[in-house]
Amino acid sequence: MNAAARSAWVIAAALLAAALASHALIAAAPARIAPDLAQPLAIVTDWGAFGALLLAILCAALVAGTPAYFTALRSGGRGVLVPCAAALGAAWLMPVTFSSDVYAYAAYGEMMRLGMNPYGHSLLPHANAVFEAAIWQWGNPPPACVYGPSFVALAAALTWALHAAGTLAILDGFRLIACASLLGCAALAARAYPGSARERAAAAAAIGLNPVAIWCAAEGHNDAVALLVVLAGFTLLRYGAPVAGAAVAALAGTVKLPGALAALPLLRAPQTRWGAVAGLLAATLLSVPFAVGVATHVAPQGRFAPEASLQAFVKPLLEIGLRSDGLASGLTLTIAAAVAASLAAGGIRLLRDGRREGWLHVALGAWVLVPNPYPWYGLWFAAVAALAPATRAGKTLLALVLFSLLRYAPDAVAAPAAVQAAALGAFASLPLLAMIRLRVRRIGAR
Repeated sequence: MNAAARSAWVIAAALLAAALASHALIAAAPARIAPDLAQPLAIVTDWGAFGALLLAILCAALVAGTPAYFTALRSGGRGVLVPCAAALGAAWLMPVTFSSDVYAYAAYGEMMRLGMNPYGHSLLPHANAVFEAAIWQWGNPPPACVYGPSFVALAAALTWALHAAGTLAILDGFRLIACASLLGCAALAARAYPGSARERAAAAAAIGLNPVAIWCAAEGHNDAVALLVVLAGFTLLRYGAPVAGAAVAALAGTVKLPGALAALPLLRAPQTRWGAVAGLLAATLLSVPFAVGVATHVAPQGRFAPEASLQAFVKPLLEIGLRSDGLASGLTLTIAAAVAASLAAGGIRLLRDGRREGWLHVALGAWVLVPNPYPWYGLWFAAVAALAPATRAGKTLLALVLFSLLRYAPDAVAAPAAVQAAALGAFASLPLLAMIRLRVRRIGAR
């Protein structure tokens, strides 16, 4: 067994230890959370100190696995799939999760199965086990669907196939699809990424052995499904089918919108331009119901409430000083846009010099623009970091993915007060703040 494989097994062992510790803690759970534990899949939501303990156990396991993760990257990352599968299995043994998204997926699939519009903000009928479970987690009506038509069709097919088996089987079906997709992403990364065989193996490890990505796949998030489509497209491109590959990569947007962004760089090259145009056009036409739903039901109800991000650090401080939520929000967005533009400009300069790590700087700029960097978004940033994981930008991106676990805290424990929110945002942004500070010092030294 090589050094990378040995290190990778540490991640599985850490998650197994977390699962055992969490089961022991759940045995002494307070009575007030008994209704949550009685749900088909228990979600830690507003559990106070008890939720903080469970989250601390998960974070400790994923932090403990991080040195092994970086060792695997440095060692070339061969032998990823088996330890990745073992780590997914260990994560699956956790008695709770920290996101209700799979309940929403099930509800949208059930709505389509029954002929309802998942993109509408509609009341769900009772006397339906899937809907009852979703209502407990999300209220009634639940949020309008924000996923692409391909994923909603997949959700409908899954609920149709497993409806007779019950709600838990449907939820586990989504989790199984996400886990299989992450394994597929790791396998395709070893073929889709540029560079030497060692660099491609390191890219596979950067995605498949990322502790946060493993956990989020076990929770069932659909980001791995969308990234799988992107990597399938880039694999086709690399193996002599540039038009088809570009089109497939663009169609990832029909699973989840960020997937379409992967096709934008392909518009530059003549051999991939028309495939990317065709894929983006098809994704746009197929996503008309999604766009209408977002415009009519999601956007009007939107509220700027950043958590565990650079914006979450800035906004509460401005609110305290300015005593105006609107003015503080506007200034926060302005500051975030300026920082993002600076990072992206540096990335573009690197790209012009032929250095692919420029994409990592662009991704760092994108991270600044995300007010709520949920852990499952980290898979996308890990995929970008896989282009050059040994660089400072790569290490910063991967550290931000790990720190994104803090975004669970407001939902799992309790909504923080203004000062607490600022502190949480600052702590979650430490890797980025450290990089910005170093960059400012270098500019000053010139």
